[in-house]
Amino acid sequence: MNKHLAIALALSVSAVAFSAQQPRVSETQFSTEPAGAGLSATVTRFQHSTQQLWIGYEVPSLPRHNSSSCSDSNGPNDDGCCGEYRLEGRGAGVDSGHQNAEPGKVYVLLRLDNGTITKVRPVNAGCRLNAGGVAFTWLTGVQPEDSIRYLAQLATQQTNENRVIDGALAALAMHASPSATTELSSLATNSSALRLREKAAFWLGAERGHDGMLALQKLLKTEQDQKLREKLAFDISINKDPAATDELLALAKNDPNPGVRGQAIFWLAQKAGKKATAAITNAIENDPEQQVKKKAVFALSQLPKDEGVPQLIHVADTNNNPAVRKDAFFWLGQSHDPRALAYLESVLKR
Repeated sequence: MNKHLAIALALSVSAVAFSAQQPRVSETQFSTEPAGAGLSATVTRFQHSTQQLWIGYEVPSLPRHNSSSCSDSNGPNDDGCCGEYRLEGRGAGVDSGHQNAEPGKVYVLLRLDNGTITKVRPVNAGCRLNAGGVAFTWLTGVQPEDSIRYLAQLATQQTNENRVIDGALAALAMHASPSATTELSSLATNSSALRLREKAAFWLGAERGHDGMLALQKLLKTEQDQKLREKLAFDISINKDPAATDELLALAKNDPNPGVRGQAIFWLAQKAGKKATAAITNAIENDPEQQVKKKAVFALSQLPKDEGVPQLIHVADTNNNPAVRKDAFFWLGQSHDPRALAYLESVLKR
């Protein structure tokens, strides 16, 4: 067999195998359709109907989504495994319990009501779904890049529907393709809607790893909205890249905006560690802004008590700024730590 023909045949078989994967859906009228015209055109065609409908498809997901999240709240099924992820009703969503998701894949689910998309939900592939009596159409042959483009466009078109925006961005962030990072970075940088920018930046930090970290660092350098820059400190703090701590340290020490420095100090405290403690105490001693000093004292109170309480006692006992010492006394009192109480008692006896 011709080598190129063999490769093409293998790719064709692989694509068919991928598109053939279907979820198990109960309480529904289930159908399948190819998304040959593209995802956007296919969904738009369904939107011309007034029918209530769930549309779903599967794409490769980031490795961390190998952890499953299928509900067992409805009890075991006939195969003795986990329960179902309920899509409708007040109890819709995920509970804990025995899991049965497939690694490296995610379902993207769209809820249509009278032609309007009202919900977007990413669900780990392999979870059994309960559509609650609503019809369900499964799309085959959806390309990951097409899905990424569609979800990004959907997020920008739904400026008045936060639930759709949040779901679209969450699903987008879970895609394995690097293009998802590019789209999130573009939304965080170029969108005219501040909330959309904030959410896109959050998902860069929460899901996109090293590339997301690079995108956040670039955004910090170019962003003019100082409130958004303050929120970027949190997005960096939740990123799993080892460089996140060093970036927070740099922000805490060198950023020209005191609000950003204060937020970086606060989130450093959540990470703890010797580097974080040193940066916090440095801010108390050397930062020129009173609000940053006060934020740093509060950050000490957020450290593990074996680190934070001794540092607070040191600040209360030695700092030459009365407002800083006052805050240190306050947070020592709030700690209810025996060492703090003993120190406060000794001060009262002086």
